[in-house]
Amino acid sequence: MKAFIHHLAYDFKTGIRDRTKLLMFYLFPLAFFFAVSSFMTQINPFFKDTMIPAMVLFAVMSACLLSLPGTLVTARESGVFRSFRINGVPAASILSIPVISAAAHMAVAAVIIGFAGTLVFKGAAPANVLGFAAAALLSYLAYAGFGLVLGTAAGNANASILLAQAVYIPSILLGGLMVPLSVLPDAFRRAALILPSSHGMILFQALGYPAAGKAFPWVSLAALGGGAVVSFFLSAWIFQWDTRASRPNRKAFAALLALVPYALAVAVGG
Repeated sequence: MKAFIHHLAYDFKTGIRDRTKLLMFYLFPLAFFFAVSSFMTQINPFFKDTMIPAMVLFAVMSACLLSLPGTLVTARESGVFRSFRINGVPAASILSIPVISAAAHMAVAAVIIGFAGTLVFKGAAPANVLGFAAAALLSYLAYAGFGLVLGTAAGNANASILLAQAVYIPSILLGGLMVPLSVLPDAFRRAALILPSSHGMILFQALGYPAAGKAFPWVSLAALGGGAVVSFFLSAWIFQWDTRASRPNRKAFAALLALVPYALAVAVGG
């Protein structure tokens, strides 16, 4: 346990010292938040109602999809995992420590977005802070699971970037961050349920901004929870200590199973 804590503390400090992680954890999402909020609140006053959860979710996606997979692939290709194995570091620690460390950074970013969104841009503050935090945590775990699956399944850094973008870009465009899901055509709204961000925004509204008489979105709760569990399990199963051309990871295609909980949500209809 002592070694785990030291490893976690080192990884957390790396999130501030490493330029790439600092960019993806803080600089990029916060710059995007201030830039988008400054003009979206002018052209669309209703954006204030969803600004804070949308920008928190954007920060989560930036950390989990643009940073986590590449970090895992680079460490595996450079032999870091092999060194960990020689020194007795378990695979569970290698997969869990970056997730826990990034969660701490995301909590800091979320607090900044919450206070700045409320005080500077007059965004709607959560009516239930604990519910908002629960929605943020579940959304983070769902996307962190995606990041782990991509990092363990991708054969190289370029592949991890392409796979991450395949989830990241649709999540921004169709996941309810910029445009509310309620205004999308029925076909697009239903298709958007394949994305964790759609369920994250639905859950933020239900837990952070509860409305009287509105049914609780059990499908979104199950999709995010199931997606997180399936993704973490798959990443542990697919995990490799090193990359060898002569021994390709034949389990990599199983990463597609991470979409099953969200595909079921599409079938049910949200």
